[in-house]
Amino acid sequence: MSQHLSDKQVALVSLCCQLLLVVAVATLFFYLQGEAAARSALMGGGIYWVPQCLFSVRVFAFKAKHTTPNSVLADFYSGAGIKFGSTILLFTVALKFMDVLHAPLFMAYITALLMQWIVSFTLNNRY
Repeated sequence: MSQHLSDKQVALVSLCCQLLLVVAVATLFFYLQGEAAARSALMGGGIYWVPQCLFSVRVFAFKAKHTTPNSVLADFYSGAGIKFGSTILLFTVALKFMDVLHAPLFMAYITALLMQWIVSFTLNNRY
């Protein structure tokens, strides 16, 4: 018998995998290019990870007693809006006000995004 993870468990596993991957990418950049590259990679990974956390909290934390399809859809839309807005804000702050190296920043961001897709498509064989 196969046991499936709940949606909250899948989200938590995905967030943990992304965080570990971001730290691994930053460590790799530290050894290959130095502290500035590692810091930029951490920022890039954080730019993906923090909005993903906000999305997960919004979607999974606020459950009404009687959920309807419309309320679930509204939660996802508002979570996506929070994720999109916070991503734009974090990119703006990082690129405008911080001294970052662009390649490590975007490489870590893209790696975290790819991890999300891989985990979503493989975990629990749901898709």
